[in-house]
Amino acid sequence: MIRKFKLLGLATVAVLAMSAFVASAASATNFTASTYPTSGTAFSEKGNDDIKTEAGSIECRVHFHIDPISGWNPKITVTPTFTECRAFGFLNATVNTNGCDFEWSVWGGFRIRCSFGKAMVVTAGTCEITIGEQGELNKVDLANSGNGVSAQATVTGIAYTVTKDGFGCPFGGTGAKTGATYTQNSPVLISSNNGAKIDIG
Repeated sequence: MIRKFKLLGLATVAVLAMSAFVASAASATNFTASTYPTSGTAFSEKGNDDIKTEAGSIECRVHFHIDPISGWNPKITVTPTFTECRAFGFLNATVNTNGCDFEWSVWGGFRIRCSFGKAMVVTAGTCEITIGEQGELNKVDLANSGNGVSAQATVTGIAYTVTKDGFGCPFGGTGAKTGATYTQNSPVLISSNNGAKIDIG
């Protein structure tokens, strides 16, 4: 009889522990949407997004596509498209994302993700740099705003490689570099493409 009570007690503890785990998971902060799946978009005006290197800034107009949110998830995949760029003192520049994207997490993490062997390529005049995949960086501030989520990146410690440093290019030589930053001077608003509400909760 005592053995049965012990087994019953252990089973009760296990059930309570599982209930606590489920409750904790349910109350954790995630990206959510009022309907699933829901994709999103955000825009940033030229000059708002500033990638700063040792040779100066890269400034572009940026469109962000948010991959479909299909359920509670603490992370979203954000694909940027850069247009109307200027960089390193040159009025015309291009940023080819080359299949790379960003990953934003609700706790403020910011990652640059690329397929194997790929990297973002920035070309301006006689300058060229690449920005490859790198681990979680600090940080992107996220907050609910109306029917969407505002996002503002202030990322430091970005690694990059100078692949071309021609005449008139202000870099101090080619090779691996560290310490680039990515700053959004004003937040951008992530809004749904189908009218759903996107939020953090």
